[in-house]
Amino acid sequence: MGKKIAQARKVREDSDYDDEFEPTDEQTKMQIETARELIKLVEEYLEKIWESN
Repeated sequence: MGKKIAQARKVREDSDYDDEFEPTDEQTKMQIETARELIKLVEEYLEKIWESN
């Protein structure tokens, strides 16, 4: 997951600082997939915390 987050950050920074940057369809799909995976991991983590309390 760390590598995916690092790649997502690079794409975001490229889009922030390069006026002519346009992500490819593949980059966009990867960003969305990474976000979904991260959300799932956070939800699972929070469920564990809530269950233990």
